[in-house]
Amino acid sequence: MILPLPAVPWQITGNHWLTLPCIHPADASIHLAGVIHAQSRAAVEFAGDAGFLAGQGAALARVVISVNGERRQLGSEGIAWERELGWLPSFSCRVGPLAVKGTICAPHGRNADVSGAVILLAVENRGPDVVQLSVGLEGTLGHRQLRVRTAREFGDGHSAGEGTAQSVVLEGRSAESPVAMAIGGEGEFELVVNEGAAPSWSLARQVSLETGATHEAAFHLAAGPERDGAGAMLGVMRRRGARALLDATRVALRQMEPSTGNAAADRLIARHVFFAYFCSVARALDDAHVYVVRSRMPWNGRGVTIRDWEALMWVLPAISLADQALGR
Repeated sequence: MILPLPAVPWQITGNHWLTLPCIHPADASIHLAGVIHAQSRAAVEFAGDAGFLAGQGAALARVVISVNGERRQLGSEGIAWERELGWLPSFSCRVGPLAVKGTICAPHGRNADVSGAVILLAVENRGPDVVQLSVGLEGTLGHRQLRVRTAREFGDGHSAGEGTAQSVVLEGRSAESPVAMAIGGEGEFELVVNEGAAPSWSLARQVSLETGATHEAAFHLAAGPERDGAGAMLGVMRRRGARALLDATRVALRQMEPSTGNAAADRLIARHVFFAYFCSVARALDDAHVYVVRSRMPWNGRGVTIRDWEALMWVLPAISLADQALGR
């Protein structure tokens, strides 16, 4: 079953545990996060709205910035993207007198093998006056689905509850809900959770930013087979730190990056190799085993299925280029 490509040119990243296939290019909002669940024999995906594939409705997570009490839309003055090492989406934009740079990373590599993702922001005041800055993350859990080829929506309702240490835990209302996600920041943030059919949440921090000063903010999204596991993974990621996780990922990707001597060719090959490496090879959240699938992208009609011929002819060559040990 071949599906049409989505109308939105999504930014994509992920690791073997977690996929972020729907990062909106207009404002860096995350509309979908997905994992593989072995017991369910399917992908379990969290989204802000059922219309996530078209970029409609609320986002699962989006960066929020206010300047002197006035909320500003990230990307409203334009946004520039680059893919560091062919796989890490990074953006830069202006928000009034502020210059904002951000990186979205699903960590990978030594001391960075975690079932989660990191959003790292740097906000610089390039204006002539002191700015009262509010920086944070907000989101909505409006849709959860189980997907092999076609998606089936969970029917137990959605829940957002306060976790430990100023974090929010997203999950289903049923005790049998197979996946939970915990979201929190590094440092002190004010947490607000609004329950409902589509529960929403927000994390925010107020700072006074002097002229020429830069403020960094980091957020973590962690997945687990239940709320306690997600919270524990969030704690691990906080202890290691967003900067350390990002640096470890860069080191790992550089070691795997193919080298032909042609920089343009290397970037193109790296992007395709990493896409196959992270989107066709998944580590299940509940048993940590490795599974080969056609694609973890929600718009691939063949979904998380595989045939031996495809695994041998398409996936194995790419994996062997990037990681010979895993290929064996």
